[in-house]
Amino acid sequence: MTRHLLWISLLLCLCRVSVQAQSYPLLLNGEERASWNFTLERGTMTVTGICLTRQTEQGLVGSVVNEFGIHFFDFTCRNNRVKVSNVFPAMNKWYIRRVLRNDLKLLTANTPQSIGRRRQLTVNQPDSITLINHKRHLTYRFERLQQ
Repeated sequence: MTRHLLWISLLLCLCRVSVQAQSYPLLLNGEERASWNFTLERGTMTVTGICLTRQTEQGLVGSVVNEFGIHFFDFTCRNNRVKVSNVFPAMNKWYIRRVLRNDLKLLTANTPQSIGRRRQLTVNQPDSITLINHKRHLTYRFERLQQ
């Protein structure tokens, strides 16, 4: 039971960050702002929401909110270091923050990084980004919102 609650808690979170004057996958070709439909899946469980990202002087900042307006978490990326903050209280566990931080590090990297065999990143610019974490059986999907 505890294990299932852990995964449900993990599914309720996700976000992303980046740095100034660089091109990040979540910003699409150097834009200053981007809005994404966000989906986090694990097995048959699915969490959906919106991810908003913005480039600032300090780096990339982002926030993830579900469809009902519940704030999941914020993230910032500066010099390829990701910080996850303001995490939903039920998911504010060190192990959940660590998985989010490591997965977001791949999504916010401005240079290609080795993701190893445990993760798979697919970027279909400018419409969608998919990250699969095979070790934790998580799938993050970002689809661009039409503005």
